[in-house]
Amino acid sequence: MALKCLFKLFTVCLVAGNVAFCDSAKVLFVGLFGGGSHMMALIPIGRSLVDRGHEVTFLVNHLDTEKYAQSKYTDYFKFEHHTYKTLDQEFTHIDNQIVNLAFSGNIVGQLRFLTSLFADLNTKVCESIFRDKDLMTRLEGIDAVVVDVYWPCGIYMKSFIAKKTKTTIHGIVVSPTASNSYIQQLAGSPVNPSYQPMSITGLSSNMMFLQRVINTISYLVGNIFNYIMIEKPYHGIVDEYRLDPALKKSIQDDVDLYLINTEFCVEFPFSLMPNVVPVGGLTTEAAKPLDDELESFMGNSGEPGVIVFSFGSTFTIITKSKPELTQVFMDAFGRLPHKVLFHLQTDLPDDVPENIKVLTWLPLQDVLGHPKTRLLVYHGGNNGFLEAVYHGVPLVVMPLIGDQIDVAARVKTMGLGTTLDKMQLSADYIYQTLSEALQNPEYGKNVKRASAIFKDRPMTAPDRAAFWIEHVIKHGGSYMRSPAHDLSFIQYYLLDVILVITFVFLTIMYLVYKLLRLCLKTCLHITVKGKFKND
Repeated sequence: MALKCLFKLFTVCLVAGNVAFCDSAKVLFVGLFGGGSHMMALIPIGRSLVDRGHEVTFLVNHLDTEKYAQSKYTDYFKFEHHTYKTLDQEFTHIDNQIVNLAFSGNIVGQLRFLTSLFADLNTKVCESIFRDKDLMTRLEGIDAVVVDVYWPCGIYMKSFIAKKTKTTIHGIVVSPTASNSYIQQLAGSPVNPSYQPMSITGLSSNMMFLQRVINTISYLVGNIFNYIMIEKPYHGIVDEYRLDPALKKSIQDDVDLYLINTEFCVEFPFSLMPNVVPVGGLTTEAAKPLDDELESFMGNSGEPGVIVFSFGSTFTIITKSKPELTQVFMDAFGRLPHKVLFHLQTDLPDDVPENIKVLTWLPLQDVLGHPKTRLLVYHGGNNGFLEAVYHGVPLVVMPLIGDQIDVAARVKTMGLGTTLDKMQLSADYIYQTLSEALQNPEYGKNVKRASAIFKDRPMTAPDRAAFWIEHVIKHGGSYMRSPAHDLSFIQYYLLDVILVITFVFLTIMYLVYKLLRLCLKTCLHITVKGKFKND
């Protein structure tokens, strides 16, 4: 009987053709602080890994303990919690800064804030994790670590655990945002500022001379910014815990795979090494049926249909200090014949137009997939952008901070919608912009074409990410490693080759010059000598 059971088990494994059923790996996910929209991009990857037979653990902060206690998470994952006592106060400070910077139009100020945030808070939280010896001990036995590119603490944890247990642990870096020159440089992929716009520039791939100058400067400054923001703050951890000194230079040798949340049907093309895999649309999925009340609202919208307005928690934060913004948007929406779903988590204004339904929680994915949805008005987050494209909904973007500026540039350049200038907000301006977006058939045509391309692929983005994570766990990622990492600055940019070629060229030109001069002298000498002889 026992032999029969073993035979059946072997047959299942063989037929399935999936090593995951027979050889389950333990994968640790370390998201940005363990919460927020960046975490939402990692969760679908974790689910796909669980579906493939692997054990997935998420490291989250103590403030989100209750949030992740829901069955939709606990049915799939295990959770470990880290504690940083003043994290809630730090988040409040971050929220206040976002409000101030979002409407300042000061890109330099945004960069300073982001540098301070990532260089200071990220490191402090990471240090608190290392000091939790019980937590670090419980994490021993993991086979791979998946980290958010903006919080590489998990890579340093991986190095510490691997050294302590003398085991091989694979590293995977995920960029929840779109194109990212930093992740390309880590992977050894070429970055060309002549056609690839840098982060937070709002540029497209078609740049005029002055724009290319700005883009190039952004590239150079960005290299310094990334070092100060992402790498240098962890030097103390490397020294204190005697990690591999190479980590003070870069985490590249500890990473097997890079995943970027982008899709080239809505991205400016750029070069990638084989260890960089696009997995755009990690949070996208087919729409589920709406509840009766919401379905009735959508269904009764008539021919005009429904506009969806959602700035998420960002708008809630902003309206606490700028409550007039809520009224401005409602006044503009109230003039339209469309129904409007208005996502608002603060107190309602006194007079809400009849065509507006206010929701404190909005099932955005399901609403975007409804046939009555005509337009998404939002702040430009990468997840929302890809969800709108997936469901074929045109966009009106009002970027506030960070990579939202780049999302807005892609939306406008590719004809997927238009943008709102946050510095010119008024009911008239918003109404005119929305009216133009709703009446322009090209937006709908372009976004539906992008949606068709988006969906025409052999597997979903989370499944593609899970496949490649499983692949490097089985085979490692060294065979995909870029040879650029083995070259010095001089070798990479061919400065030695250029110098030699220049030297050879100049030498040849010098010899040609000398030869011509000698020939000329000889000819002149013969001519003069013949002249005197004839005389």
